[in-house]
Amino acid sequence: MNIKVEKYQLWLAFFFFIFGMTFSMIVWTVKSAVNTPVYEDKSFMTSYQDVDDNYNTMVISNAQFNNKYNTEVNINGRKVGMELNDLLYGQRSLKKKSTNQNILITGDNQISVSIKDKKSNAPVTNANVTFQVTRAIDDMSDINLDKFTLENNIYATSAKIEKAGNWNIIAKITIDDDIGYLYIKTNTKR
Repeated sequence: MNIKVEKYQLWLAFFFFIFGMTFSMIVWTVKSAVNTPVYEDKSFMTSYQDVDDNYNTMVISNAQFNNKYNTEVNINGRKVGMELNDLLYGQRSLKKKSTNQNILITGDNQISVSIKDKKSNAPVTNANVTFQVTRAIDDMSDINLDKFTLENNIYATSAKIEKAGNWNIIAKITIDDDIGYLYIKTNTKR
């Protein structure tokens, strides 16, 4: 039994091998993409579509809020205002450009907010203060803080952080029709 293989048969076998490999890689890519978890970005505690549609309004609202109120946010002894500067930076450039590194610690973190009206210098006691401490890479570790106690004109709460790494601190303060935002990219001290 002498089997003679023609040249076109080798090319046909080669073609089917390449086609089969390519098709299997496409199937593997689609299967991997379907199995990868997707986390919805909740910057400013709303959907990214809402932030995208209303970003300019939010920035203007924050500027108007800062013109009316002196707000001091104290996180573990580090004081910041209602700022959005870290929103411009990627996680890798934070070490060079951001002043908000190493604000959080693993364990209990103390957060307090003091708000004063700029015209009267009177403390504001009717604010709705909401914070979210979230991991930069997923939403499985989100810590939502909306139970602030008001004592001596200071809103205070604590957050327990169990994982080291990069975190975002997002806040929204509402006083009547005025809304101020805070967005800080930071990390835990190691």
